[in-house]
Amino acid sequence: MKKIKLLLVLVITLFACFLFACGENGGNEEIDWSSKTVSDIGLVNETFYASYEYDEFQLSMLKIHVSYTDGTSRDISVTEDMLSEKDLNKLKSTGKPRITIDYEGYTVQGTVKLIDSSELDQNLNVDGKYACVIKAIRDAEKGIINFIFEANEEYEVCAMNFAFTFDQTIMQLSNATLNSELGGIGKVTLEDGKILFAYSENATSLKEDVTLFTVSYTGDYRASKLAVSKEYNNKVYVADYATYETELVTNVLYHVSAK
Repeated sequence: MKKIKLLLVLVITLFACFLFACGENGGNEEIDWSSKTVSDIGLVNETFYASYEYDEFQLSMLKIHVSYTDGTSRDISVTEDMLSEKDLNKLKSTGKPRITIDYEGYTVQGTVKLIDSSELDQNLNVDGKYACVIKAIRDAEKGIINFIFEANEEYEVCAMNFAFTFDQTIMQLSNATLNSELGGIGKVTLEDGKILFAYSENATSLKEDVTLFTVSYTGDYRASKLAVSKEYNNKVYVADYATYETELVTNVLYHVSAK
């Protein structure tokens, strides 16, 4: 009998705890954060470590962590009313401005990295370290991604094949168009979250900077995972047309626009 009573007490206690938990944070009731008292704030570091395109940056991309006196906490987006007008103006151009965030009487400082990716996408092989550079460069205004071949004077590329993967749940690609002015034989296709490209010169080799092909895109390019596919055998060949010899090179840089 005592064992039965003890079991009932345990069941009732657990049930009461469950009801209490539901009443506090569970169920469909929304927490009234405005009734709570702030005890401290801090940066959500990953949002401040990231680099942002200065002309696409939105203040809501930055977040702070708010702690309350009752032990609860949450992450919230930074809003204009948390910054001074001087700091707001700092966020309108490239650089690494340090801003002060003021929330409910508490302040915290952080540095925001604002970049112009077009600057980072140029002159990637000034020292001639790579046999060539293959770049996926976004044009946000036109909604396209240009795949560009950046040459190295030392090498003459005669053939190549490569694949880039992309996250289809975040970004969609369509209308892959080969550059009509490109000599030789080329083909570009989109399949299974991959951009596949193959190219071969007939008589002369590729030795000038040129756009290989263009792909239209929709979705969030910055949050995409556009990258060289590890499952595809990317290759670039160079040729010596005096001896008609070809050679596979491995020092190729595959570059994607900064996000």
